[in-house]
Amino acid sequence: MGSGELVIVLMIGGLLLIVPLIAIVLSIVAISKTRQLTRLAARLDGIEACLRNAAKQASVTRPDRASEIPVATPSPVTAQSVVVPAVTDAQRQTATTVPLPAGTTPQTISAEAAATSPIGWETFIGQKAFGWLAVVLFLFSATFFLRYAYQNNWIGPVGRVAIGELVGSGLVIAGARYLLNGWRRFATMLISTGIVVIYLATYSAFGFYNLLPQQHAGFFLAILILESMVAAVFCRSAVIGMMAVIGGLLTPILMQADHDTYSSFFSYLAVLNFGVVVALYFQRWRAVGSVAYGGTQLLFWMWYEGNYHPEKMVWALGFQMVIFALWLSQSLVAAVHQQRTADYEELGRYVINAILGFVTFRVLTLESWSLWIGTVAILAATVYAGAGRLILTWRPQDHRLLLTSLAVSVGFIAWAIPVQADAHWIAAGWATMGLALWLFGLRVSSPILRIMAAALVSLAVGRILLFDLPLYVRDPFIPIFNGTAFPSLVVAGILLAAVWKTDRYLPRLSSEERICVGVAAVCGTTLLWGLLSLECHGYFVSRSMLGGDVELWRWRAQLALTVFWTLFAIGLMWLGFRLSRSRLRWFSMVLFGITVLKLFVVDMASVQQIYRIVAFFILAMVLGLVARTYQRFK
Repeated sequence: MGSGELVIVLMIGGLLLIVPLIAIVLSIVAISKTRQLTRLAARLDGIEACLRNAAKQASVTRPDRASEIPVATPSPVTAQSVVVPAVTDAQRQTATTVPLPAGTTPQTISAEAAATSPIGWETFIGQKAFGWLAVVLFLFSATFFLRYAYQNNWIGPVGRVAIGELVGSGLVIAGARYLLNGWRRFATMLISTGIVVIYLATYSAFGFYNLLPQQHAGFFLAILILESMVAAVFCRSAVIGMMAVIGGLLTPILMQADHDTYSSFFSYLAVLNFGVVVALYFQRWRAVGSVAYGGTQLLFWMWYEGNYHPEKMVWALGFQMVIFALWLSQSLVAAVHQQRTADYEELGRYVINAILGFVTFRVLTLESWSLWIGTVAILAATVYAGAGRLILTWRPQDHRLLLTSLAVSVGFIAWAIPVQADAHWIAAGWATMGLALWLFGLRVSSPILRIMAAALVSLAVGRILLFDLPLYVRDPFIPIFNGTAFPSLVVAGILLAAVWKTDRYLPRLSSEERICVGVAAVCGTTLLWGLLSLECHGYFVSRSMLGGDVELWRWRAQLALTVFWTLFAIGLMWLGFRLSRSRLRWFSMVLFGITVLKLFVVDMASVQQIYRIVAFFILAMVLGLVARTYQRFK
């Protein structure tokens, strides 16, 4: 090791020793300040108690102003109570109960306070904008100076790195001193700038000047990032934490090796995410966790695109499972420890972690474990259902996280159904899940569960309409009890069963939900009618495939369809009167109208004369009976 490299190692090592000492000093100072604040709060409570006692004594001895003029008699208030108003002149809380000095009014005090307090824009520009602008300008000036010194060979490589390390250390120490004096924003600016300067100087030691091998530099950068995270926690600064995260994510990009050191790469990212999760345990920082998680996934997929091989599957899968477990535990622990409701950023990260974890497992095990993907989906659903159970036990007030866990669990089950089931039974599986969620949502009065149930049933009906309808000529089949029609009829039956079970819970539902229930009843009835119609017509058409008169079989199909529609409408009308459901009677009347229209438009041109007469006669008799029934019961 040369003298220059030795100097760099000693400087960086000394720096890494200084930062923990600063963190320890800051923690001790924070503890002492907290104790002082506790004592001050106790003293203020005592002063307020004295003020209340003085006010009560003054109200007892105050004469009636409307009946007599107060006599100048000595006040019974003690000497201690006389001293207290002098103190309370500075207290805003008791300003209304203590007499103000002569010539002073509340209006003048509020006007003076308004004149002395700066407006919001002035505070923002003066405290934040100018400070961060100074940080940026300082970084530019330092960069330009080092570049100019490098171009003119004023300072050698060792000197340049040494200057960077010293300047960064000085900024961190200065920031710590300002933090002790209560200048939190300015101290955060100085510490952040110092960390960036130290990081750049350490990187330049091996990236530009080759003063250190990458193995040593990687170790120093990892320690520097972790210490930056510790400093961010003690300073309670999200800016320092964000800079530590960004620096940690840039390290694998800046450090390019000759071969793929994937084990070190995964270990480094796992340690980085562990540090961020621990920091978020103490501080609630926005965007820091999302940047760390998103950057980690981005780096992983960049590595996967260029360096993945099936031999590395165990390391890659293990790394992703560690990341998944870290961020899942972070959400649960934060909900319990910090006693707060999860915000939308955390909920989004919670869902994305589940999706990416499962997708990564699917991609990495597509060739070797493809048959187990449905089982893994059920296992993931069980994990998130268990997470929901823990949230219900530990933090029942966090309804957002609880319902999100249940939604993710339901989503995994819905994913497992099309993976494992036959294509025609996918819709039936979704509808069954929707029915279970709907009934449970009715029992516990949860609109969110009912919304998820409606979404699943809508997916089931949509799949039937788009993919499962037999709109083609089939080979001869058994009506209804076949692999194409029966699963779809199960969906229609589930939809109607959900409407039937909802009847007793209608008073609990809102007006919008009642409308949705009516729409579901119409959709279920229409789906049942349409599927049975396709079965009836398709059966006779399929018989023509065996040979014989094709036109005769098609005529029989039309005649059977007319008869079925008439019988179906009669059944709906009977149920409508039996159950006192106007929707069923309206649907029956609409179906009767469609049947009459078909009889005039289609059947008159295709059926023979005798069958035409019989069809018109039978339909006329049926409609006459319907009219008589209406006159009797309505």
